[in-house]
Amino acid sequence: MFFPAPLSGFYVVYCGRGDRKTAKGKRFKHSYGNARPRNKKKGRGPVRVPVPPSPPRKDRFDDGEIVKIEIDESLFS
Repeated sequence: MFFPAPLSGFYVVYCGRGDRKTAKGKRFKHSYGNARPRNKKKGRGPVRVPVPPSPPRKDRFDDGEIVKIEIDESLFS
């Protein structure tokens, strides 16, 4: 998406093809950098160790109370 900047001669792009900070923007501009290194083995940083998933968070509104709902069937006929 291109958003014209007022009173300036260029477009302001926040993400996507025109963003020079992303790999997609680097491919569009035919440039290289940290997001798109020339050498695939260089600039990637240390190998990331997989982290086990965190336990599910407890719902603060769930207090374990069960509410019984009675439906009067005579209203539907």
